[in-house]
Amino acid sequence: MINIAAFTLKFDPIEDRILLVGNLKSADPRIDFWMTRRLVVRLITAMPEMLSKMQESSEQAAQPHKAELAQFYHESAQQNVQVEREDQSLTTEQADVLHRLDVSHRNGRFQLKFYGQDQEPVATGVLTLDELHQFLHLLHKGAQTLDWGVPKNLFDTQIKAPTLQ
Repeated sequence: MINIAAFTLKFDPIEDRILLVGNLKSADPRIDFWMTRRLVVRLITAMPEMLSKMQESSEQAAQPHKAELAQFYHESAQQNVQVEREDQSLTTEQADVLHRLDVSHRNGRFQLKFYGQDQEPVATGVLTLDELHQFLHLLHKGAQTLDWGVPKNLFDTQIKAPTLQ
């Protein structure tokens, strides 16, 4: 299994997919995935609810203010992570379609497991809360760029989150 230490995303309007490249500028083995509309939309509509539940102060906030508080945390986290601009010349090297992405939380870190066609994960990565927020922000931005019908605000409580399985 490949350990992904750095993520690179490219929004491809021709493929109508998001290219996720693990370890692009690293000595570690590179791995490429195509992220489909279905997977990305399900992920960015389900993750905000999970993240909101993890924020202690959002649990104490009144219902009408939970989304605003979650959005505040999200925007604050984005400012704490350094991001390089997307390389427009980035091309894929044998990208597989990402069929499943599992996210688990332990000891303040999030483990992401990436699945191709097989039942076993082919790659894994570990992110801090701030890094996960940044990753979600970039996916959300890509989904908006590709006009995939996602809400303008990532933490829009009017959208019913699907169950991830």
